[in-house]
This record gives sequence, structure tokens and C-alpha cells, in this order.
Amino acid sequence: MKKQAFGAIDLLIGLVITAVIFMISMNALKGISSLKLNGSAVNSESVEEHVDRQVEEIQNMRRQTIDYNRQFQQENY
Repeated sequence: MKKQAFGAIDLLIGLVITAVIFMISMNALKGISSLKLNGSAVNSESVEEHVDRQVEEIQNMRRQTIDYNRQFQQENY
């Protein structure tokens, strides 16, 4: 009986220690974030323009692939 109670108490102490270590590490990691978006000078319009350019490039590559496949099929038939 003592061994079972000791195991439960040991498990509870382990969980408490783990929770304390987790809380301390989360507080320590708050200031280390590499993004820091709260007060940053990132221009949202430039980000939108960048995304738009990438989407256009992908669409152009897709169109070129479709055109190439159509030409290839027409040459083979």
C-alpha cells in the first residue's frame, strides 16, 4: 500500500515540477521572439505587393505549362 501511495505522490510532484519549469521557460521565451510584429515598421502594402507578384509568377508559370502541354499534344497527334 505504501508503494502505491508513494508512486502517486511522486507522480504529482513530478507534474508540479514540470509545470513550474514550463511556466518559467515560457516567460523567458517571450522576449526572444524573432518576429516582434507588435511595434515593427513592416509596411503591409509592400507585403501585399510581394504576395501579389508571387501569385502572378505562379499563374504565369501555370499558363506556360498548360501552353507547353497543349503544343506537345498537338505535335504528337
